[in-house]
Amino acid sequence: MGYFVNTVESYRIRYFGASSMGPADLKAWLYLYGPGHKTGLVGTIGFYAPEALASKQDHLDGLGRPRGHMDINEITGVMDMLRHERPIHVHWSEQWQQLLLDTETEPVGEQEP
Repeated sequence: MGYFVNTVESYRIRYFGASSMGPADLKAWLYLYGPGHKTGLVGTIGFYAPEALASKQDHLDGLGRPRGHMDINEITGVMDMLRHERPIHVHWSEQWQQLLLDTETEPVGEQEP
């Protein structure tokens, strides 16, 4: 598949509490929605305890959507980006086996509306 980009138009976040039955290292799951996939879901990002990231690898799920993994300490920056920037894009790099989340180029000193 190589490299592809989808626009993110909306999102949903799910935070996980402590549980002896659930995944101990998963702290939150972010769902990214947009027009780039027939299901409407264009990517997901799991946020984990820092010590758990060494065992995680970004990949495409069974329907070809990027699934990323990030340190829970990055969630504030990601949520700030989703709330205050437009447009947002989710990228998949087959070469790097990595999900990327970014904005478009903006002028220096631009004030958000």
